[in-house]
Amino acid sequence: MKYSAVEAYNDSGLAELINKLDQNEITDFFSDSKNIIHKRYVADAVLLFTYALNQLDTVPPADNRESHVLTGDAYFSEFYSALANHGEMQVVHDMVEISKDLSSKKSRQYEHALEVSDSELKYLLFAPLLYLIDNGYVTSDLDNVLGCFIQNMNRSELAYIINTKGEG
Repeated sequence: MKYSAVEAYNDSGLAELINKLDQNEITDFFSDSKNIIHKRYVADAVLLFTYALNQLDTVPPADNRESHVLTGDAYFSEFYSALANHGEMQVVHDMVEISKDLSSKKSRQYEHALEVSDSELKYLLFAPLLYLIDNGYVTSDLDNVLGCFIQNMNRSELAYIINTKGEG
């Protein structure tokens, strides 16, 4: 059996997925070019990575679980494809390390049903986006945008906050 050559990657798939995300103040921030300091593809890929991680934290209705998982998989796939295509393996490595740290912290949060401050929740939900600020990919205005998002969000949808396994 012969396999055809894989099509060359282009960033249009990345942009297309970004446009399909739920629109909010965070996606508005990323859609404004003046907020991106350099390497838009890194900023967009990390935004998708963040959405994929956060997708794992929500408990979908039983009739939406397959779609929920596939959406997260598509985001992760596009993240890896975009960064690999551009040779940004250090960013991939950094995101893997951040993800491992987040997983440990969220597990601890779940096991002990701890109170979560706004700043802790910002880190748990948006550490990859904070990485973009710390490494000069986006303006520091993103920190305020994330703070506003945290203030207005429904925390009851997060499995490690409501201490549920989603087995209903």
